[in-house]
Amino acid sequence: MHLSDDYWVFELHRSGERRLRHELERRRQADERIAEAAAEAAEAGEGATDGARTRRGIRQLLPRRLRPLSPSRPAIGPGAA
Repeated sequence: MHLSDDYWVFELHRSGERRLRHELERRRQADERIAEAAAEAAEAGEGATDGARTRRGIRQLLPRRLRPLSPSRPAIGPGAA
């Protein structure tokens, strides 16, 4: 048994969790800024109402290319149980 290997895996796991928390915090801050900007624009009376907007079909709302999906966990192997 190699204890250094276990330590390395533990450090990778911790850095992944740290990165996830940082990414979630960045998304939360961005969402707050977008909500604040939308609230300020609504208070100022800016922007178009739904009646003034051009109609867009569902195909225009979807992304042009879908990115490939990756499985959340391996389908076969040691972690597949």
